[in-house]
Amino acid sequence: MTTVFIAGSISISRLHDKVRERINKIVSSDLNVVVGDADGADTSIQQCLRDCHATKVTVYCTGDTPRNNVAAWPVHRVQSRARTGSRAFFTAKDLEMARSSDYGLMVWDCKSTGTLSNVVELLRERKKSVVFVNKDQDFITIADRVGLDRLLRLMSGHARAKAEQKIGLSEKLAELSQEQFPLDISSEGRPSAAQADQVDTAAELVAEDTGQTASMKLRSKLMTELKEYIYREHLSQSQAAKVFGVTQPRISDLTRGKVELFGLDALVNMASTVGLRVEMHLRNAI
Repeated sequence: MTTVFIAGSISISRLHDKVRERINKIVSSDLNVVVGDADGADTSIQQCLRDCHATKVTVYCTGDTPRNNVAAWPVHRVQSRARTGSRAFFTAKDLEMARSSDYGLMVWDCKSTGTLSNVVELLRERKKSVVFVNKDQDFITIADRVGLDRLLRLMSGHARAKAEQKIGLSEKLAELSQEQFPLDISSEGRPSAAQADQVDTAAELVAEDTGQTASMKLRSKLMTELKEYIYREHLSQSQAAKVFGVTQPRISDLTRGKVELFGLDALVNMASTVGLRVEMHLRNAI
């Protein structure tokens, strides 16, 4: 049975409707859910799960008693040798949830190191997550180091410094490779037909990029390269708009990954404007 790890920043006490809708779809598809017991987003997620009449929920806690369990779901108690109440003490349950799940759905305030650490741990476990950026009210799929870098750019310098201090962010990043992380959740070889159906269902519900057309994938790749050019040249949005010959809101849409707002020809023209060469290679799909 496919399991989704749902978590978020402690500063977020109210879930956006987009997140509630995503959780409702996960519940209605009969997927397992693991959730923490903290205040803030964890409690709001629990309340949303209760409102959705979720039954396949397990609450993870460190120690004997969960701080919050709004529907008296089964509890998975994680033992930690760290000092009671310390960051390491509570992190133990998050690490266990990352290991026990197949996908992650995170709600992030662009500064919470706990939520960011969950995303990194899922990547370490070769698992995909989708992060709802509360400030932008939109989802970002994190399936590899490139996606993680995109997420990190949303952090302020102060938040980045805090992440370095609290979780050793640079060291965590150094441990991650540049490769793509495949969605391979079967530990015993090829999954059965029923398992494959569940994998497909979870991917559709959790990952925003599932079902992308070939055109969307090409546009997404081009947008990534254009964003990398902007960051590499240290251009502000207004400067980038002048360089590419577009409006500043257009650059904003580009940096936020709004792939549905860009045509392939427009992106190719933008690339050509700054001397980026675009080539196309065709090959059989089989």
